[in-house]
Amino acid sequence: MSWYEKKVGLALGGGGVRGLAHIGVIKVLEQENIGIDLIVGTSAGALIGGAYAAGLSVREITKRVDDYLKSPEFEDSSIRAIGESFSKAQKTFLQRAQIFVRNQYYLARALCRPSILPSEDFQSLINYLLPDMDIRDTRIPFSAVSTDLLTGKQIVFSEGPIRQAVLASSSVPGAAEPVRVGQWLLADGGVTSLVPVHAARKAGAQVVIAVMVDRELPADADIETAKDVLYRAGEITANALQEAELRGAEVVIRPDLGSMHWSDFSRAAELVKIGEDAAREALDHVHGSLGLSRRVARFARRMFVEFKSPR
Repeated sequence: MSWYEKKVGLALGGGGVRGLAHIGVIKVLEQENIGIDLIVGTSAGALIGGAYAAGLSVREITKRVDDYLKSPEFEDSSIRAIGESFSKAQKTFLQRAQIFVRNQYYLARALCRPSILPSEDFQSLINYLLPDMDIRDTRIPFSAVSTDLLTGKQIVFSEGPIRQAVLASSSVPGAAEPVRVGQWLLADGGVTSLVPVHAARKAGAQVVIAVMVDRELPADADIETAKDVLYRAGEITANALQEAELRGAEVVIRPDLGSMHWSDFSRAAELVKIGEDAAREALDHVHGSLGLSRRVARFARRMFVEFKSPR
């Protein structure tokens, strides 16, 4: 990178299955020859970003996701079962009864265990997508953001086993068991940074492209009970912190994912396309944020393609 170029960092946010939209964003950036110098991910962003940083192509990542969704591991997983509960697809009476019984089991489990879902299910997904390697060996410099439940501090992994770092980054509080690494007890990076803009900046990014896939703060929430009030207050606090961090990014891409639940895999095939559409809408802003030489190089490539095209 020359002195007149800006180092570009991709900050990929968390959001469960909604994070599959990151694949579409990366696909468009790649097609536009927008070089990514570093990637920092939280939760689902760490999973997709880690796979791409490790050297997998967009096509390979998409195939691995498809393979996982067709695998016995997914069919038998509690992740799929939880997702069915929140899916808007039509259900038979028997399916609704099964979901009710399952939910009662998960509720009982939550009262005596540190998580509703077994960590093996999350580990299985991570093993499908990520190679077994050290973060220092990735093709693109990569970091995964997590949160230490003991100190409340943000922990950023830029070395060590990539699978362990991503598992810690994506251990949703209450849903997945915290990960013990040394003196830390680690949970989802989204607790301290849902879209890791600051971490990307600290890693050396001069231009940060942030991708936010979590749900927007709903304006029509039903607030009737004390539980509703407490939950809403937490949502407002998290949203305010998230928006404050996003203001530090040069570009913010927000795929239109509606109110899809983080564990609902029933629309997984749509998410990549939604990410592509959002990235294309942001392209002018992206190109305007890049250094001079990158814009000149892009113009030269476009002219070369037009020159080579048959008249």
